[in-house]
Amino acid sequence: MKNSIFLVGILLFLLVPQAQAGGDSERVQGPCYRVNIQNDRVNQADVRQDCDMNFSRTVQAGTENRASTIQTGDVNSNKVRQYQYEYPTYPGYGGGD
Repeated sequence: MKNSIFLVGILLFLLVPQAQAGGDSERVQGPCYRVNIQNDRVNQADVRQDCDMNFSRTVQAGTENRASTIQTGDVNSNKVRQYQYEYPTYPGYGGGD
């Protein structure tokens, strides 16, 4: 699973140079891209996009994963992948809550 997350991360990272940040006041002409890759115990992604074309990709791996996306544009594309797993606990590590 780590290899697939790594490969998805590299692929999405290659899209970053094409990304435009959108302001909260006006719609941005052209495409806007948002990429979230999260690998923590608790993951939260909140995406808001207001461009002519909106593209959002989120990958989360953890015990609790939450994602919320709001897109207002002529073209809207959103994909979320969530992998749930329990973090291992090791004796003496104190990894459990």
